[in-house]
Amino acid sequence: MYRKMKKISVLVVLGAAVTALLYSCSDSFLQDEKYDGLGDELVFASDETASAAVIGVYDTFQASPAEYLTKAVFYPANFLTQDYLNIGSDTFFQTFEIPATFGAFNNFWIINYKGIGRANSALQNLQPAVDAGNVSAELGDRLIGECYALRGILYTLQASNFGGVPLVLEPAGGSTDAFAPRNTQEEVFTQITLDMEEAIKRLPWSYDEANKGRLTKATAYGYLGGAYMWLGQYDKAIAAFEALEGHVELEEDFFDIHAYSNKNGKESLFEIQMYDGAGDLSWGHNDNVTFLQSFCMPNEIANGGGYTAATKVLYDSFDEGDERKRATIIGPGETHPDPLINIKDYPNVQENFGGINTCGTVENPWLGTDGLQGRQGYYDVKAWRNPNVDGWSGPNIFGGQNLIFLRYGEVLLSLAESYHKIGNDAKAMEYVMKIRNRAGLTTTPTGDMMDIIMQEYRHEISGEFSLWWVLRRTGEHVRYLKETFGVTIPNGKDLMPIPQEQIDINPNLTQNPGY
Repeated sequence: MYRKMKKISVLVVLGAAVTALLYSCSDSFLQDEKYDGLGDELVFASDETASAAVIGVYDTFQASPAEYLTKAVFYPANFLTQDYLNIGSDTFFQTFEIPATFGAFNNFWIINYKGIGRANSALQNLQPAVDAGNVSAELGDRLIGECYALRGILYTLQASNFGGVPLVLEPAGGSTDAFAPRNTQEEVFTQITLDMEEAIKRLPWSYDEANKGRLTKATAYGYLGGAYMWLGQYDKAIAAFEALEGHVELEEDFFDIHAYSNKNGKESLFEIQMYDGAGDLSWGHNDNVTFLQSFCMPNEIANGGGYTAATKVLYDSFDEGDERKRATIIGPGETHPDPLINIKDYPNVQENFGGINTCGTVENPWLGTDGLQGRQGYYDVKAWRNPNVDGWSGPNIFGGQNLIFLRYGEVLLSLAESYHKIGNDAKAMEYVMKIRNRAGLTTTPTGDMMDIIMQEYRHEISGEFSLWWVLRRTGEHVRYLKETFGVTIPNGKDLMPIPQEQIDINPNLTQNPGY
């Protein structure tokens, strides 16, 4: 976690005709106070302040938790796959009719470019600070590596969601064009490979406990391999992924991956750090915590606000004996698999459902209240692991469970896909079976290898933060949705719309086809 450091953030908003530099400092973890007017010469004047400036880049991922992490990352990663449903006001994800005015994507775009601007500013100033003797060489080199990797991750999110986006590689001002046009998706992922290669040169494989959660060499290799897959360069992807061997390992028990007590576990390559000590975890601390769990809990527990539900199709799709099922989805009449979660203890269950200890019952499944429609009685388990969160009506709508963006299980399936794409299905199956064996499955699946891999992606990372983008990366996503769900993706709408507000600001931005 990023702890016991003063935090300095540099915000650069692409598309506006102004550049705002806001620096925030605090002695406690991610509790912000704002100060204006600090120049680069002060920000990068010491090891402490330089390190704090890079913490400001990490802080990008904790901004506006509903709009960013939930609505702009979790929503498309899961709703577009058809295995999860939105039963609030954003049901358009199911039909791929997302409006270009969807505010969460505009917020996502702005926040990502703020983070990119912070990384660019740090990259411009760190090496001169090292050369001047203000920042120690070893720390400065590592911080540069962190900034390259963070910028690469932010561009990965942008390109995965929107396709081609403007590449901004310098701080605002100077040669940076505030009205830059879109680069191609290929150009963006090529830049990501360059950033990750630079990061790999500088980052360590691990940190001490006080710095756990920072990006490592393993993080950079994981994202490097993914970028090469987007580019169709599978030999290079294999080399990047296999560099992780001996440095990262799978959790023995799949159920432990998302355990509330297992922050930054040995399988994790990158996860968003959340804070569990922010008073009553209420709105005043909403840049430090997440309320994804409140979005994913049954409305009968959350008492309003639970806008995400899983489907019976997903529930029925797991092989008999697949241990990932209970760690992913809970159905009618089932007790929660985590011993920390006792459904009978939630106040709304005690008051309105007789204190039952199951997710509804088989006879009366929890299908929603307050007019919310579409539920089938099934709910996400991975986001429902924090016993302190009691739902929308509170008092603890927010929680401190970390959110894993990339882990080794996904990497091994990406290795399987990469080997398949170069014609080595025997090797591909080896990696598939590593994942299946960990899930308690010993039978070797038969059939089309790409279909096997896509189903393994589905059962491994469903309910996390990457599945739709991984499916789109395969190039088989249109066929997959048609054959699995009978859903036809409207032409071009496997990409999300460029936010209309950004197009209105920047006349050089073009919209994705179909919008």
